[in-house]
Amino acid sequence: MKKLTLLTALLLSGSAFAQFATTDANANFGQKQVVTLEKTTTFNLSGKALNVGDYMPSMQLVTSDLKPFDTSTETNSVKIYNVLTSVDTPVCIQQAIDLSKFVADNKAELKGIEFLAISADTPFAQQRFQKNHKLTNITYLSDSSKHQFGMKTGSQIEELGLLTRSIIVTDKNNKVIYTQRVPELTTIPDLQAAVKIAQANL
Repeated sequence: MKKLTLLTALLLSGSAFAQFATTDANANFGQKQVVTLEKTTTFNLSGKALNVGDYMPSMQLVTSDLKPFDTSTETNSVKIYNVLTSVDTPVCIQQAIDLSKFVADNKAELKGIEFLAISADTPFAQQRFQKNHKLTNITYLSDSSKHQFGMKTGSQIEELGLLTRSIIVTDKNNKVIYTQRVPELTTIPDLQAAVKIAQANL
């Protein structure tokens, strides 16, 4: 019952028409860390904390079109992981739309950067989400099955089984070069700051 109440609060926070603020606030991943919702509800994180300088652990995820994806595969691209809490929240809708529009508007400057959006939603929910909001240029990854991403990066919200809102950047060798984990779920991580780091490592 407690989990259901917390999830309901998360889904209903704000409104579909709200504009949520981008923040440069940053916090650590992993056990003993917390994230807040509207600064009144506190959730605990679980999993092993991912830090700058680590290599992205190997995780077997699934794209929204049901293809396998291994996070440790080298693709000769710098990767930006845009971590969404749930595609059913208004904050994630804004975060995803902003990302898709940014990539579409800046294609020439973003060559060599691979954009990945990840959430614990099922691939089918992600498919619906992309279609409903006409999202393009981004590969969606599902962590719904075994929660490998959440547990191996320390981005798992213990009470909800969802991921905490964040951005992770890895270089061409899958080494983590930048992270931002927002301490408050109704704020959005700074995409442009992550892109600057990515561009500097092309």
